[in-house]
Parts: sequence; structure tokens; C-alpha cells
Amino acid sequence: MPHFTLADLDLYFIIASISSMTSSSVLMTEFRQLPAQRLHRAILEDDIQTIKWLVDTKKIDDVCNKGMDDNGWTSLMLAARYGRHDIAAYLMELGHDDEAISIDAMGNTVPMISAKYKHEDICLRYLQRHPKTISNVNCDGSSAINWAAQNGLDRVIDWILDHGGNVNQRDIEGNTPLHHAASWNQSSTVNLLLERDAQPGLKNHKGYTAIEYAYSSSMDKHIRETVIRLQFKKQHKQSVSSTLSTARSRTSADSQSPLSSSKQLGSISTDQFR
Repeated sequence: MPHFTLADLDLYFIIASISSMTSSSVLMTEFRQLPAQRLHRAILEDDIQTIKWLVDTKKIDDVCNKGMDDNGWTSLMLAARYGRHDIAAYLMELGHDDEAISIDAMGNTVPMISAKYKHEDICLRYLQRHPKTISNVNCDGSSAINWAAQNGLDRVIDWILDHGGNVNQRDIEGNTPLHHAASWNQSSTVNLLLERDAQPGLKNHKGYTAIEYAYSSSMDKHIRETVIRLQFKKQHKQSVSSTLSTARSRTSADSQSPLSSSKQLGSISTDQFR
């Protein structure tokens, strides 16, 4: 068995005492925090149980809690930044942003923040609840679709465009979503934007098109090939549509011709008496 001297025991008790005091101090500090501080911290730590306790016990007057964050972010913006999916959903269920949309000093909204930090589900959930925010732009002229294009959030882009969003939405530098997707090497997003009628020939304020802004030569090639493929597809569709329209016109004209009607009537009569 190890042999302990009196000095060793004294040192042990000193360390244990300090450890106990430190733990008590941390615990006391946590309890001394204001409810608003505890809410802010709970979001950062993804602690939804503490948030629900603060709400259920009415410790929090305003769940938006805007004054606690250095960026001027509300609770929902903070949850969107760090991808706290369950917390974001819970806050929305509580009616967060139902009375007033969360906007920081730079004009950023929850969809912009969640798209910027690649939290697609939070972005979609918010847009579905507050569809009018698709048109919001921040001080840099960016909107949710620009960030979504940069980060390849195709479901967000599809939803925005299905609900009246601008596929050629420009930011302060004149860059469209296609510029962002091309420069960040988002191949599937480039396809989606072009299929939704993004204009590859649009130039930003420096005079560059999305092709010239491409991440690499392979992306440059990909855009060119996709544009050609879609143009061919569109022309083929128009050709087929024109052919069908001509055929219908001829059929309609034939059906209105007396000779045609006579032939049809004669044929019917013959068939009936065979």
C-alpha cells in the first residue's frame, strides 16, 4: 500500500477544498445569471430543456431576448446561426417573429443567417412560416437566395423561386445567384438556376458574367455545356409544340370541310348497314 505522509494529506485536503469552492462558485454564478442570460447561454449550449423551463415558469418576459447578443440578434437568429434545429422550431411554435421579423443592424434576417451558415432545414421552416421574407435584402444587397446559391442549398432556392423569388437577384456588387453558385463550385445549383431561367449573360459591376466568375475551368465548361443543352431542349420542345399545333389546325380544318363530313357520314352509314 502507498505510504502517505502528513504533508501529503494536508495537500490533498487543500486541493479538495479548492475544487469544492470552484464548483460551488460556478454553480452560484449560474444561478445568479439573469433569466435573459440563461436563455442566451442555453441556446449556445443547445439546452432546450432549460429554455422550456424558463418559458414554462414564466422567467422570461420576452423570448426574443434581443438585448443579450452583441450582434443584436434575437433568440431565433442565434439558433439559426448555430444550427439549433429543435430550439428554432420550438421558438417558432411560441410565435417568435410573428409580431415583428427579426432584423439585425446589417439588415440580416433569419433566412439569410441560416442560409449563410448552411442550416437548410431551419431556413425552409422559417420561409414556410414567413414567406414574405424572401424579398428582404441586407445592407450588402444580399438575400437568402444569394447565400443559398453560394452554399448549394437547392431546396431553399427551389422554394424561393416557387414563391415568386427573383432568380437573378443581385447583391451590392451586381452578382446574381448564378455568379455565387459558379464561383463556389456548386454544380447542381448551377443546373437548377439555369433550369429556372437564370441569365448566364448578366454581368456584375466589374463586368464579369457567371461563366467568367467560375471557380475553375471545369465549372466554366459545365456552365457552357448546360446552357447549350437547355437551349437545345427548349428548341426541341418548341418544335414539337409547333408541329402538334399545326397538326391540330389541319385536323380542325378537315373536320369543318363539307367533303370531309360527307366522307365520314358515308363511312359511318356503310358501317352501320354491313
